[in-house]
Amino acid sequence: MYLEKLTVQGFKSFANKNELVFVGMLDKTKRGLTAVVGPNGSGKSNVADAIRWALGEQSMKSLRGKKSEDVIFSGSDKKGKLGMAEVSLHLNNEDKKAPIDYSQLVLTRRLYRNGDSEYLINNARVRLSDVQMLLAKAKFGQKTYSVIGQGTVEGFLNSSLAERKEFFDEATGVKQFQIKRDEALNKLRASYDNLNQAEMLLVEIEPRLKSLTRQVNKIQRKEELEKELRAMRLVYYRKVWHTINDEFSSYNKQYLEVEKEKSSQDESMKKLNKDLEVLEAENTVSEEFNQLQRELNRLQVEKNNLNKKIARLEAENEVDLESRGQFDLSFLTGKASDLKKESEAILEEIEQIESEIQKEGAGLGELNNKKQNLDQRVSEINSKMFSSSSSNKNKGSEEMKAVISLAISDLKEAETSDDIKKIKEIISKTRTELKKLSSDENDDEEYQKFLAEAEAMIKLYSEEKENVLTEISKINLAVASKRERLNLKKENLNQVKEEEVQVKERLEQSANKMTKSEIIEGLEKNNKELGQVDKKISDVKLKIENISRAEEEKRSRLFSLQRNIQALQNEINIVNNKLNDIKVNSTRRETKLEDLEIEIRQDLGGMREVRDKREEGEVNLEELKEKIRNIKKHLEHIGGIDPEVENEYINTKERYDFISGQVKYLVETIHSLEKIIKELDLTIKEIFDKEFKIIQSKFEEYFKILFNGGKAKIIKVMDKDEDKEESEKTEENKEENKKAFQSAIDVKKIKFLQKHNATGLAGIEIQATPPGKKISSISMLSGGERALTAIALISAIISANPSPFVVLDEVDAALDEANSERLAQILDDLSHKTQFIVITHNRASMRRASILYGVTMGDDGISKLLSVKLEEASSVDR
Repeated sequence: MYLEKLTVQGFKSFANKNELVFVGMLDKTKRGLTAVVGPNGSGKSNVADAIRWALGEQSMKSLRGKKSEDVIFSGSDKKGKLGMAEVSLHLNNEDKKAPIDYSQLVLTRRLYRNGDSEYLINNARVRLSDVQMLLAKAKFGQKTYSVIGQGTVEGFLNSSLAERKEFFDEATGVKQFQIKRDEALNKLRASYDNLNQAEMLLVEIEPRLKSLTRQVNKIQRKEELEKELRAMRLVYYRKVWHTINDEFSSYNKQYLEVEKEKSSQDESMKKLNKDLEVLEAENTVSEEFNQLQRELNRLQVEKNNLNKKIARLEAENEVDLESRGQFDLSFLTGKASDLKKESEAILEEIEQIESEIQKEGAGLGELNNKKQNLDQRVSEINSKMFSSSSSNKNKGSEEMKAVISLAISDLKEAETSDDIKKIKEIISKTRTELKKLSSDENDDEEYQKFLAEAEAMIKLYSEEKENVLTEISKINLAVASKRERLNLKKENLNQVKEEEVQVKERLEQSANKMTKSEIIEGLEKNNKELGQVDKKISDVKLKIENISRAEEEKRSRLFSLQRNIQALQNEINIVNNKLNDIKVNSTRRETKLEDLEIEIRQDLGGMREVRDKREEGEVNLEELKEKIRNIKKHLEHIGGIDPEVENEYINTKERYDFISGQVKYLVETIHSLEKIIKELDLTIKEIFDKEFKIIQSKFEEYFKILFNGGKAKIIKVMDKDEDKEESEKTEENKEENKKAFQSAIDVKKIKFLQKHNATGLAGIEIQATPPGKKISSISMLSGGERALTAIALISAIISANPSPFVVLDEVDAALDEANSERLAQILDDLSHKTQFIVITHNRASMRRASILYGVTMGDDGISKLLSVKLEEASSVDR
């Protein structure tokens, strides 16, 4: 890697754009030596300053200025000042010494008079640190031996141990690692500071987070309990609501069915009354009979109305007694009413059953007559059939007669439904035998016809007999069943009567102990009126019966119709009672549903969830109700909590988790940085020690060349005194730390930084003893000896760790001609390792240069360049 070209524009005295090409025309790969000459004040040292500035120099003192804009051309009498300075270094990077994928590397630095500046690598903007790292990896920089200016040689020997150490860091090639180490240390300090702040924030946040966590846990527990309570309430309310609603719907459905039945009965009653009117018009009955009949109807209607009033008053009395807490009396009253209704219903059922039995008896008589007629017809047809068959003298007639006679005999003897099975078997057997006879005698058409008629006749009458016997059997079973029911009803009636007497006695005893209410008085009054009506009805019926007895045959149809009306009226009365009971129960369920729905809306906010889904399976409502009470008590114990607590908890938890994550990340970063710093320290020490030995050997060699003998060496000075001073400071810090709050992180940070801020090397000591002298300190050397010593050291460094190029700005000014020759010889020898750009007044250096640039300045104050390629000039002279 070497410097191909330098472009300068607006930098100090180079106002115009100038290019300095440092590669020979004949052999571009040859580096050689370039000399820049010119009178004092012409601006030739500005070439070295331009290179140093382009390499990133930040010290204006090193650039012979006070402020940054001093490097911009400030103008002259004939030319105004410029607004920008720009310097570009064109480097050949074909050997990839600089870690960048370009064979040509152009480093550019611009500065504007308004203070803006920029660095570019191949016209791409970069940071100063990027330039410094790139130069460090390429083994040259702005502060080291790459650019050695006026006074640098003398200043190098007069510099402190630490300043020499910095020079040797670049000389040994560890500068890039030092830069990385410094960056790592800066990041480590920042990480420790950030970690300390994060830990302090965690200490501050943690108590509040714990408090919020407890409150949020309560909220969560409250939400869980509320959710559980809601679920239990849903189960409870669904079960209760659907149970009551089903009962309510069932009662409504029953009411509609019974109402429909009542409507049908009313229609039947209207029809019967209409028929009755027709019969009254047809029959010539006495006016007295008609009046009695009308009176009976009126009394029946009055009785029905009284029954309705009594039912209504009994329901009101029951509700009234329950509301006053007299449940026993309410029960007895209801029981008495129920027993009365039950006895009336049983009586009506008994009358109805007896009537049905009479009807069934009449129907049974008709069926017996039909059976006798059928048997008679069978006998007649049988006689006729055999009288016809006796004229047939076929050989199978006797057999056929015997078969048919047996079938008819069995058919006549069948008296029960069980005999029907036998008849079917006989018919099947008879048909088989008849078919057999028919197949044997198939040649006689008359005989075949006779067999077909016999088979058809037996089939017809057997089916009729079967139907009759089946009907008789059904009626006998029905009559027997009804008689049994009648006996049971009578027994039941006796029991109900006995129980009714007992209940009335208890009711009278209880009623005597308390004041009668208006409802009870109304009941007694209506019952009394009902008794009177019943008595009147009995009297009217008795009178009617007396009249009817005389005209029984004549008015049989009329009485039959009246009985039907009476039976129907009894049924209507039963239905009315049933409707009243259903209505009372339905009203109770409706009231319960309304109260329950109000409670549901208060607890659940609506009915939809309860109404839309039915709870299946068995549910222990009492146990569930107890659980609901316990949860409500628990919720009351928890009490109310600010709903904003949860939002605050979420924000605080997110912040705590974020900071905790940052703490974890910072701890990992610190461990990583500590590891990197330790590895860099080992690398720096290994490389430094290795290169230092080489430089030490070369320094002694070049010292002897320049001084024709003598002794010289460089010595590493370890950091003992600084360790002691640092230890004293550490003790002071410890005392201060005891007085101030400092976390464990701060202690660890201080220990680590104190341990790793130095590499163990305090600086570099130089010892030089010219031949024939006994001098141990370089401060006792003369100016020329000091210059030669510094040059020897620089030459040793270049030899051991050559930079891509070296700029020497009048380093030979203090040398005599002989030493200048020696220096020129050394530079010529080292030119195969590095590229030299020498700013000089010395002829020896000029003679050995392959390119010679002259710098001159006119009256406009602007530096100009003149160049001579000495190889070409020599060829022209020859």
